[in-house]
Amino acid sequence: MKKKITALMLTAGLALSLSACGNKTPNTTPTPDAPTPSAEASSPVVENFSAEYEMTGTTSAGKPKNDTFIFEGTTEDGIIKTLNFDIIRNKGLEGEYSKKDIMGYMMNTSDAEVTKTDAGWSLPHMDIYGYEEKFDFGQFMVYASVENLNEDTTFGDLTIASYTGEVLDMEKSLTVYQYLASEAGITLTAETPVKDLLAIYGLYENGSFVEGKNRVSFAGYHGGRSYGEQIDAIVEHILTHNMTLEDVYTMFQTVNQQSEPILERDTVAGATIAFVGDFQRMVYLAIHGELFEGVVNTTAVEGGTRYEVVTQGYAGEVETYVVINAEGKITSISVRDAQETPEVGGKLTEENSEFIQALIAGQDDLSKVDTVSGATLTSTALLKAVNFALAAAQK
Repeated sequence: MKKKITALMLTAGLALSLSACGNKTPNTTPTPDAPTPSAEASSPVVENFSAEYEMTGTTSAGKPKNDTFIFEGTTEDGIIKTLNFDIIRNKGLEGEYSKKDIMGYMMNTSDAEVTKTDAGWSLPHMDIYGYEEKFDFGQFMVYASVENLNEDTTFGDLTIASYTGEVLDMEKSLTVYQYLASEAGITLTAETPVKDLLAIYGLYENGSFVEGKNRVSFAGYHGGRSYGEQIDAIVEHILTHNMTLEDVYTMFQTVNQQSEPILERDTVAGATIAFVGDFQRMVYLAIHGELFEGVVNTTAVEGGTRYEVVTQGYAGEVETYVVINAEGKITSISVRDAQETPEVGGKLTEENSEFIQALIAGQDDLSKVDTVSGATLTSTALLKAVNFALAAAQK
Protein backbone atom coordinates (compact mmCIF):
# COMPACT_ATOMS: atom_id res chain seq x y z
CA MET A 1 0.00 0.00 0.00
CA LYS A 2 2.88 2.37 0.68
CA LYS A 3 4.00 1.97 -2.94
CA LYS A 4 0.45 2.65 -4.09
CA ILE A 5 0.20 5.82 -2.00
CA THR A 6 3.59 6.99 -3.24
CA ALA A 7 2.39 6.46 -6.79
CA LEU A 8 -0.76 8.42 -6.05
CA MET A 9 1.30 11.26 -4.63
CA LEU A 10 3.62 11.34 -7.62
CA THR A 11 0.67 11.29 -9.98
CA ALA A 12 -1.04 14.06 -8.04
CA GLY A 13 2.16 16.09 -7.97
CA LEU A 14 2.62 15.61 -11.72
CA ALA A 15 -0.98 16.61 -12.35
CA LEU A 16 -0.53 19.75 -10.29
CA SER A 17 2.65 20.65 -12.14
CA LEU A 18 1.04 20.04 -15.52
CA SER A 19 -2.01 22.03 -14.50
CA ALA A 20 0.15 24.91 -13.33
CA CYS A 21 2.16 24.85 -16.52
CA GLY A 22 -1.03 24.70 -18.55
CA ASN A 23 -2.19 27.95 -17.02
CA LYS A 24 0.91 29.78 -18.21
CA THR A 25 1.19 30.74 -21.87
CA PRO A 26 4.67 32.16 -22.33
CA ASN A 27 5.93 32.79 -25.81
CA THR A 28 8.64 30.16 -26.16
CA THR A 29 9.13 30.54 -29.94
CA PRO A 30 12.36 32.45 -30.69
CA THR A 31 12.09 35.45 -33.00
CA PRO A 32 14.85 37.49 -34.64
CA ASP A 33 14.15 40.36 -32.26
CA ALA A 34 13.62 38.33 -29.08
CA PRO A 35 16.21 36.32 -27.11
CA THR A 36 15.55 32.67 -26.29
CA PRO A 37 13.96 32.43 -22.82
CA SER A 38 16.36 31.08 -20.19
CA ALA A 39 15.65 28.87 -17.19
CA GLU A 40 16.75 31.74 -14.94
CA ALA A 41 14.10 34.02 -16.42
CA SER A 42 11.18 31.59 -15.78
CA SER A 43 9.06 32.26 -12.69
CA PRO A 44 8.61 29.54 -10.05
CA VAL A 45 5.25 27.78 -9.90
CA VAL A 46 3.64 29.04 -6.69
CA GLU A 47 0.71 27.06 -5.27
CA ASN A 48 -1.35 27.23 -2.10
CA PHE A 49 -2.23 24.19 0.02
CA SER A 50 -4.64 23.92 2.92
CA ALA A 51 -5.93 21.10 5.10
CA GLU A 52 -8.14 21.08 8.17
CA TYR A 53 -8.50 17.69 9.82
CA GLU A 54 -10.74 17.18 12.85
CA MET A 55 -10.00 14.44 15.36
CA THR A 56 -12.54 13.69 18.06
CA GLY A 57 -12.26 11.34 21.01
CA THR A 58 -11.65 11.41 24.74
CA THR A 59 -8.79 12.59 26.93
CA SER A 60 -6.84 10.29 29.27
CA ALA A 61 -9.19 11.57 31.98
CA GLY A 62 -12.21 10.37 30.00
CA LYS A 63 -13.38 13.84 28.93
CA PRO A 64 -14.42 14.58 25.33
CA LYS A 65 -11.90 16.34 23.13
CA ASN A 66 -11.97 17.89 19.70
CA ASP A 67 -8.62 18.60 18.06
CA THR A 68 -8.52 20.36 14.67
CA PHE A 69 -5.23 20.04 12.79
CA ILE A 70 -4.46 23.05 10.60
CA PHE A 71 -1.83 22.66 7.87
CA GLU A 72 -1.63 25.43 5.29
CA GLY A 73 0.89 27.41 3.30
CA THR A 74 2.50 27.82 -0.09
CA THR A 75 4.93 25.90 -2.29
CA GLU A 76 7.31 27.06 -4.99
CA ASP A 77 8.03 24.37 -7.59
CA GLY A 78 6.78 21.87 -5.01
CA ILE A 79 9.00 23.03 -2.13
CA ILE A 80 7.16 24.27 0.95
CA LYS A 81 8.08 27.94 1.46
CA THR A 82 5.53 29.13 4.03
CA LEU A 83 3.77 26.98 6.58
CA ASN A 84 1.18 27.45 9.32
CA PHE A 85 0.85 24.27 11.38
CA ASP A 86 -1.42 24.43 14.41
CA ILE A 87 -3.59 22.16 16.53
CA ILE A 88 -6.72 23.78 17.95
CA ARG A 89 -8.50 22.16 20.88
CA ASN A 90 -12.31 22.59 20.85
CA LYS A 91 -12.29 24.74 17.71
CA GLY A 92 -15.45 26.83 17.52
CA LEU A 93 -16.51 25.73 21.00
CA GLU A 94 -16.25 27.18 24.48
CA GLY A 95 -12.71 26.95 25.80
CA GLU A 96 -11.04 26.95 22.37
CA TYR A 97 -7.26 27.24 22.48
CA SER A 98 -4.19 26.46 20.43
CA LYS A 99 -1.81 23.70 21.48
CA LYS A 100 0.97 25.95 20.18
CA ASP A 101 0.17 28.28 23.05
CA ILE A 102 2.47 27.45 25.95
CA MET A 103 -0.35 28.51 28.30
CA GLY A 104 -2.72 26.04 26.72
CA TYR A 105 -1.09 22.60 26.96
CA MET A 106 0.92 20.79 29.60
CA MET A 107 4.17 19.22 28.39
CA ASN A 108 7.60 20.13 29.75
CA THR A 109 6.07 23.15 31.44
CA SER A 110 5.80 24.38 35.00
CA ASP A 111 3.28 26.68 36.70
CA ALA A 112 3.79 28.71 39.83
CA GLU A 113 1.71 31.22 41.78
CA VAL A 114 2.71 33.51 44.62
CA THR A 115 0.02 35.26 46.70
CA LYS A 116 0.15 37.95 49.38
CA THR A 117 -1.34 36.99 52.74
CA ASP A 118 -1.93 38.74 56.04
CA ALA A 119 1.07 36.89 57.43
CA GLY A 120 3.35 37.50 54.45
CA TRP A 121 3.51 35.27 51.36
CA SER A 122 2.09 31.95 50.24
CA LEU A 123 2.95 29.50 47.45
CA PRO A 124 -0.38 27.82 46.57
CA HIS A 125 1.25 25.79 43.82
CA MET A 126 4.47 25.23 41.95
CA ASP A 127 3.52 22.45 39.55
CA ILE A 128 5.54 20.62 36.92
CA TYR A 129 4.52 18.44 33.95
CA GLY A 130 6.86 16.24 31.94
CA TYR A 131 8.31 12.80 31.34
CA GLU A 132 10.79 10.76 33.35
CA GLU A 133 11.75 7.07 33.18
CA LYS A 134 13.39 6.91 36.59
CA PHE A 135 11.11 5.41 39.28
CA ASP A 136 8.80 4.31 36.38
CA PHE A 137 7.29 7.81 36.30
CA GLY A 138 6.54 8.03 32.60
CA GLN A 139 4.34 11.06 32.03
CA PHE A 140 4.07 12.98 35.29
CA MET A 141 2.08 15.81 36.84
CA VAL A 142 3.52 16.87 40.19
CA TYR A 143 2.29 19.61 42.51
CA ALA A 144 4.22 21.52 45.21
CA SER A 145 3.03 24.09 47.75
CA VAL A 146 3.88 25.77 51.02
CA GLU A 147 1.58 27.87 53.18
CA ASN A 148 4.14 30.24 54.68
CA LEU A 149 6.65 31.41 52.09
CA ASN A 150 9.64 33.52 53.09
CA GLU A 151 13.27 34.17 52.20
CA ASP A 152 14.41 31.15 54.20
CA THR A 153 11.95 28.64 52.72
CA THR A 154 13.84 25.73 51.16
CA PHE A 155 12.84 23.09 48.65
CA GLY A 156 12.70 20.59 51.49
CA ASP A 157 9.95 22.65 53.16
CA LEU A 158 7.54 22.08 50.26
CA THR A 159 4.71 19.58 50.26
CA ILE A 160 5.06 17.67 46.99
CA ALA A 161 2.61 15.12 45.57
CA SER A 162 1.64 13.58 42.24
CA TYR A 163 -1.79 14.02 40.65
CA THR A 164 -2.77 10.62 42.12
CA GLY A 165 -2.31 12.03 45.63
CA GLU A 166 0.91 10.13 46.33
CA VAL A 167 3.25 12.22 48.48
CA LEU A 168 6.67 12.12 46.85
CA ASP A 169 9.80 11.48 48.83
CA MET A 170 12.75 13.84 48.45
CA GLU A 171 14.61 11.71 45.90
CA LYS A 172 11.65 11.62 43.53
CA SER A 173 10.90 15.30 44.10
CA LEU A 174 14.46 16.33 43.30
CA THR A 175 14.41 14.20 40.14
CA VAL A 176 11.41 15.89 38.53
CA TYR A 177 12.11 19.46 39.68
CA GLN A 178 15.74 19.29 38.58
CA TYR A 179 14.48 19.88 35.01
CA LEU A 180 13.14 23.25 36.11
CA ALA A 181 16.20 24.06 38.23
CA SER A 182 18.50 23.38 35.27
CA GLU A 183 16.95 26.36 33.47
CA ALA A 184 18.82 28.57 35.97
CA GLY A 185 21.91 26.36 36.23
CA ILE A 186 20.90 25.20 39.72
CA THR A 187 21.86 21.79 41.09
CA LEU A 188 18.78 21.14 43.17
CA THR A 189 19.00 19.92 46.77
CA ALA A 190 16.64 19.94 49.73
CA GLU A 191 18.44 23.08 50.91
CA THR A 192 17.94 25.08 47.70
CA PRO A 193 16.03 28.32 48.48
CA VAL A 194 12.59 28.29 46.86
CA LYS A 195 13.10 31.95 45.93
CA ASP A 196 15.83 30.83 43.49
CA LEU A 197 13.32 28.63 41.67
CA LEU A 198 10.63 31.31 41.71
CA ALA A 199 13.09 33.68 40.02
CA ILE A 200 12.81 31.44 36.92
CA TYR A 201 9.12 32.38 36.69
CA GLY A 202 9.77 36.05 37.40
CA LEU A 203 8.01 35.66 40.75
CA TYR A 204 11.08 36.69 42.76
CA GLU A 205 12.88 39.79 41.56
CA ASN A 206 15.09 42.49 43.09
CA GLY A 207 15.17 40.79 46.47
CA SER A 208 11.39 40.46 46.84
CA PHE A 209 8.58 38.06 46.00
CA VAL A 210 6.24 39.13 43.19
CA GLU A 211 2.54 38.43 43.50
CA GLY A 212 1.10 36.66 40.46
CA LYS A 213 1.40 33.47 38.45
CA ASN A 214 3.33 32.36 35.40
CA ARG A 215 4.12 29.33 33.26
CA VAL A 216 7.57 28.51 31.91
CA SER A 217 8.91 25.72 29.72
CA PHE A 218 12.02 23.62 30.24
CA ALA A 219 14.15 21.11 28.38
CA GLY A 220 12.68 17.75 29.33
CA TYR A 221 14.01 14.23 29.68
CA HIS A 222 14.23 13.84 25.90
CA GLY A 223 15.27 17.42 25.12
CA GLY A 224 11.96 18.69 23.77
CA ARG A 225 10.39 21.71 25.41
CA SER A 226 6.71 22.72 25.51
CA TYR A 227 4.25 21.29 22.99
CA GLY A 228 4.06 24.62 21.20
CA GLU A 229 7.83 24.89 20.91
CA GLN A 230 7.97 21.34 19.55
CA ILE A 231 5.41 22.19 16.86
CA ASP A 232 7.53 25.22 15.95
CA ALA A 233 10.57 22.92 15.71
CA ILE A 234 8.67 20.69 13.25
CA VAL A 235 7.82 23.70 11.08
CA GLU A 236 11.42 24.91 11.15
CA HIS A 237 12.64 21.43 10.19
CA ILE A 238 10.28 21.29 7.21
CA LEU A 239 11.22 24.75 5.93
CA THR A 240 14.98 24.48 6.42
CA HIS A 241 15.13 21.06 4.75
CA ASN A 242 13.28 22.24 1.61
CA MET A 243 10.66 19.52 1.97
CA THR A 244 7.73 18.81 -0.32
CA LEU A 245 4.30 17.79 0.94
CA GLU A 246 5.15 14.22 -0.05
CA ASP A 247 8.39 14.43 1.99
CA VAL A 248 6.44 15.59 5.04
CA TYR A 249 3.89 12.80 4.63
CA THR A 250 6.70 10.23 4.51
CA MET A 251 8.34 11.80 7.58
CA PHE A 252 5.14 11.63 9.60
CA GLN A 253 4.60 8.05 8.41
CA THR A 254 8.04 6.70 9.24
CA VAL A 255 9.68 8.63 12.11
CA ASN A 256 8.71 9.55 15.68
CA GLN A 257 6.13 6.77 15.73
CA GLN A 258 4.16 5.98 18.87
CA SER A 259 5.88 2.57 19.04
CA GLU A 260 9.38 4.08 19.15
CA PRO A 261 11.02 4.69 22.55
CA ILE A 262 10.84 8.38 23.37
CA LEU A 263 14.64 8.72 23.40
CA GLU A 264 14.77 7.52 19.78
CA ARG A 265 12.37 10.21 18.55
CA ASP A 266 15.16 12.57 17.55
CA THR A 267 14.87 12.77 13.78
CA VAL A 268 13.37 16.26 14.11
CA ALA A 269 15.64 18.26 16.39
CA GLY A 270 13.69 19.71 19.30
CA ALA A 271 10.55 17.63 18.71
CA THR A 272 9.80 14.22 20.18
CA ILE A 273 6.03 14.36 19.70
CA ALA A 274 4.71 11.00 18.48
CA PHE A 275 3.68 11.45 14.84
CA VAL A 276 0.48 9.42 15.09
CA GLY A 277 -2.08 9.02 12.33
CA ASP A 278 -3.54 12.49 12.72
CA PHE A 279 -0.33 14.06 11.44
CA GLN A 280 -0.33 11.77 8.41
CA ARG A 281 -4.01 12.30 7.62
CA MET A 282 -3.57 16.07 7.84
CA VAL A 283 -0.86 16.07 5.16
CA TYR A 284 -2.67 13.47 3.02
CA LEU A 285 -5.63 15.85 2.95
CA ALA A 286 -3.35 18.71 1.90
CA ILE A 287 -2.15 16.59 -1.04
CA HIS A 288 -5.30 14.79 -2.15
CA GLY A 289 -8.18 16.80 -0.73
CA GLU A 290 -9.81 13.79 0.93
CA LEU A 291 -8.88 10.70 2.91
CA PHE A 292 -9.10 7.29 1.28
CA GLU A 293 -10.62 4.17 2.82
CA GLY A 294 -11.65 1.03 0.97
CA VAL A 295 -10.51 -2.03 -0.97
CA VAL A 296 -7.28 -1.38 -2.91
CA ASN A 297 -6.56 -4.85 -4.26
CA THR A 298 -8.06 -8.33 -4.64
CA THR A 299 -6.08 -11.54 -5.09
CA ALA A 300 -7.20 -15.11 -5.74
CA VAL A 301 -5.79 -17.34 -3.01
CA GLU A 302 -6.28 -20.91 -1.93
CA GLY A 303 -9.75 -21.19 -0.47
CA GLY A 304 -11.15 -17.92 -1.79
CA THR A 305 -10.31 -14.29 -2.47
CA ARG A 306 -8.07 -12.02 -0.41
CA TYR A 307 -9.19 -8.41 -0.10
CA GLU A 308 -6.57 -5.81 0.77
CA VAL A 309 -8.32 -2.97 2.60
CA VAL A 310 -7.05 0.38 3.84
CA THR A 311 -8.75 2.17 6.73
CA GLN A 312 -7.65 4.90 9.12
CA GLY A 313 -6.54 3.89 12.61
CA TYR A 314 -5.01 5.75 15.54
CA ALA A 315 -1.45 5.83 14.17
CA GLY A 316 -2.30 6.14 10.49
CA GLU A 317 -3.30 3.73 7.76
CA VAL A 318 -4.24 0.19 8.76
CA GLU A 319 -3.75 -2.39 5.99
CA THR A 320 -6.04 -5.35 6.57
CA TYR A 321 -6.18 -8.59 4.58
CA VAL A 322 -9.57 -10.33 4.64
CA VAL A 323 -9.95 -13.75 2.99
CA ILE A 324 -13.50 -14.66 1.94
CA ASN A 325 -14.43 -18.09 0.55
CA ALA A 326 -16.82 -18.98 -2.29
CA GLU A 327 -19.75 -19.05 0.14
CA GLY A 328 -19.09 -15.45 1.13
CA LYS A 329 -17.70 -16.32 4.57
CA ILE A 330 -14.61 -14.79 6.14
CA THR A 331 -11.98 -17.43 6.83
CA SER A 332 -9.10 -15.23 8.01
CA ILE A 333 -8.17 -11.64 8.90
CA SER A 334 -4.64 -10.33 9.23
CA VAL A 335 -3.09 -6.86 9.59
CA ARG A 336 0.14 -5.70 7.93
CA ASP A 337 2.66 -3.30 9.49
CA ALA A 338 0.19 -1.55 11.79
CA GLN A 339 1.75 1.32 13.75
CA GLU A 340 -0.92 1.26 16.45
CA THR A 341 0.18 1.73 20.06
CA PRO A 342 1.70 -1.65 21.10
CA GLU A 343 -0.11 -2.11 24.40
CA VAL A 344 -3.43 -0.64 23.19
CA GLY A 345 -4.50 -0.82 19.56
CA GLY A 346 -1.53 -3.05 18.79
CA LYS A 347 -3.10 -5.82 20.85
CA LEU A 348 -6.08 -5.82 18.47
CA THR A 349 -3.99 -6.07 15.31
CA GLU A 350 -1.85 -8.98 16.50
CA GLU A 351 -2.27 -12.29 14.64
CA ASN A 352 -5.46 -14.08 15.75
CA SER A 353 -6.13 -11.50 18.46
CA GLU A 354 -9.33 -11.83 20.46
CA PHE A 355 -10.82 -8.93 18.52
CA ILE A 356 -9.99 -10.50 15.14
CA GLN A 357 -11.56 -13.75 16.32
CA ALA A 358 -14.64 -11.81 17.43
CA LEU A 359 -14.91 -10.22 13.96
CA ILE A 360 -14.77 -13.62 12.26
CA ALA A 361 -17.27 -15.11 14.69
CA GLY A 362 -19.63 -12.14 14.40
CA GLN A 363 -19.38 -11.57 10.65
CA ASP A 364 -23.09 -12.33 10.09
CA ASP A 365 -24.05 -9.28 12.17
CA LEU A 366 -21.10 -6.97 12.73
CA SER A 367 -23.35 -4.42 14.43
CA LYS A 368 -23.15 -6.67 17.47
CA VAL A 369 -19.34 -6.49 17.58
CA ASP A 370 -18.47 -3.67 19.94
CA THR A 371 -15.50 -1.36 19.51
CA VAL A 372 -12.86 -1.64 22.23
CA SER A 373 -12.76 1.07 24.89
CA GLY A 374 -9.35 2.75 24.87
CA ALA A 375 -8.68 1.54 21.32
CA THR A 376 -11.75 2.93 19.60
CA LEU A 377 -9.99 4.16 16.46
CA THR A 378 -8.13 0.88 15.89
CA SER A 379 -11.15 -1.34 16.48
CA THR A 380 -13.30 0.91 14.28
CA ALA A 381 -10.68 0.68 11.52
CA LEU A 382 -10.78 -3.13 11.62
CA LEU A 383 -14.58 -3.18 11.65
CA LYS A 384 -14.64 -0.90 8.61
CA ALA A 385 -12.12 -3.10 6.81
CA VAL A 386 -14.27 -6.19 7.27
CA ASN A 387 -17.38 -4.33 6.08
CA PHE A 388 -15.53 -3.05 2.97
CA ALA A 389 -14.34 -6.58 2.15
CA LEU A 390 -17.77 -8.15 2.63
CA ALA A 391 -19.40 -5.46 0.48
CA ALA A 392 -16.84 -6.03 -2.29
CA ALA A 393 -17.38 -9.80 -2.15
CA GLN A 394 -21.11 -9.35 -2.69
CA LYS A 395 -20.69 -7.38 -5.93
